[in-house]
Amino acid sequence: MHAPVLLRRLISPSFAAVALVFVFAAAPIALAGTPGEAPNFFLSPPTEVDFALDTPAEAAPTAELPAAPADGKLTLSIDPSLLAEPTPAGAASGDAAAAPAAGGGEKVCAPGVHSPPPLPLFNIEGQGGTLLVPMAYLINCESPGTTIGMPTAGYTFVRAGTKTVQEVHIAQTFYRRIEIGYTMGTLDLGDFPRDVRRATRVDIGFQHVVVHNFNLRGLVIEEGKYNPAVTAGVTFKYNPDVQTIDRRLHGGVRALGMARSNSADFTLTATKTVIEPLFKRPLMLTGGIRFSEAAQLGYLGFGDTYRMTGEGSVVYLITDWLGIAYEYRQKKNPYDTLGRLVGKEGAWQAVDFAFIVNPHITFAVGWLCAGNVANGRADNGWGFQLKYEF
Repeated sequence: MHAPVLLRRLISPSFAAVALVFVFAAAPIALAGTPGEAPNFFLSPPTEVDFALDTPAEAAPTAELPAAPADGKLTLSIDPSLLAEPTPAGAASGDAAAAPAAGGGEKVCAPGVHSPPPLPLFNIEGQGGTLLVPMAYLINCESPGTTIGMPTAGYTFVRAGTKTVQEVHIAQTFYRRIEIGYTMGTLDLGDFPRDVRRATRVDIGFQHVVVHNFNLRGLVIEEGKYNPAVTAGVTFKYNPDVQTIDRRLHGGVRALGMARSNSADFTLTATKTVIEPLFKRPLMLTGGIRFSEAAQLGYLGFGDTYRMTGEGSVVYLITDWLGIAYEYRQKKNPYDTLGRLVGKEGAWQAVDFAFIVNPHITFAVGWLCAGNVANGRADNGWGFQLKYEF
């Protein structure tokens, strides 16, 4: 069997359904958590301290004391660590490199701050990242030694010209190296059905189209002092509506270049966090490549040729509760254009602000320039996202 045919059979609704069941079945297991390690109080040999034994004869001890030596002194062994002043709970370290020890209960997947905020966000396809593009950091990555992380859920709304996108996300991390997630998105087509009806006298019968995204990502290289974190990912996509629209248009969508209703995007992403020297704040730099057949993220279907595009983002944490990001996502047009009904896809750009409400909740807003989206331009779009980490 030829490799492309095998790949198309693997990327099928049945596979997508199995992946969705697996995600929701794994989520309740996360509630079990991972037990912490007992502290070790005997890290150094004991020190001898002499105390004079001077107990009044009439004072009856509550417990039997050992016999006193002839010189009247008793030698006790005390662990010096018990005499040390305890460190206040939650005290922040001034050095970003002072990461908690394994099993210490703090997340250390996104370096640069002592208690990492609930970042990254969900990108528009449900991977961990900024609103448009992924980052190499995994969502809700737990402390070292964790087998099954806690789940994360989110909601995204985007307004692009006359069209709107609404998405719900769920994701979970395993062994701090594997991220599995699902995103269901709906695209309100705006005035596209009206323009199609005027041009063809055919009612496509849809005001909304749906795309199911099943995400699988793996941390290939952990971030080091000089090297970035590197993550490889695949997003299986299925659009159950585009073939029905094509039939109602008597093959009009296929004539533009649509080949199928499902496909997969492949991504390779690198992210490095540095501490900028001026204000000593974390700066996250991301760059990546994508191989895709999707037309407008798959909302208009999929072509028959993979095209490579580039994407990236810059994220700066202004304070411990506010971050700002710029992101860029290159787009290549898989379909032919058709007058004013289907225009050429252009690169997407966005500026985002993320507000960290508490260690579990993040709220983000963004401005979007998306160029042509089917029959209209979306140069001044906007959107928001609410994300909750359990």
